[in-house]
Amino acid sequence: MEILMPPKLYDFGHLSVEILPGAMETMLQHRQRRFYSRESGGQMFAKLAPNHWRIEVATGPRTSDRRGRFHFWPDRRAEQDEINKFYEQGLEFVGDWHTHPEDFPRPSRNDIESVNNIVRESVHTLPGILMCIIGRKDPPDGLWLSLHNSGGGMFEPHVENGAAANRRQRKKVIWI
Repeated sequence: MEILMPPKLYDFGHLSVEILPGAMETMLQHRQRRFYSRESGGQMFAKLAPNHWRIEVATGPRTSDRRGRFHFWPDRRAEQDEINKFYEQGLEFVGDWHTHPEDFPRPSRNDIESVNNIVRESVHTLPGILMCIIGRKDPPDGLWLSLHNSGGGMFEPHVENGAAANRRQRKKVIWI
């Protein structure tokens, strides 16, 4: 008997984002657990309500994407086809996801530039676009989620009850 995980809920203050188990499972099944695993990625589609996005579908990777150990370049034409298809089904594109070969993922400068380009160059009425990075660990530690707005701002979800301890922070090494 398969046990389904509950939906994951992330609070950005003015916006709550819920990731349904099927969408989460699509992303988690592509984790880079081996040294030869290539980055994977795709898009996230949600039903929108005021102040609440429910991510129902995660797509990808596609055979036409370019993938390597430390890079993922999606097929943008195939992505637009997905956006059109899911729009007809009542779902909105809300962001991209991809994997990193690390336990506790954090966005690279290229990741941030890429999502900022999507926000700037897309025609949409959303308050921002999500970026999700899947690491090797299980969520919440192995998942990065941020909201990027048109002003170039990057927002992480609010955490409660000391849950910030679940996210490992980089610490500067000081040599004596």
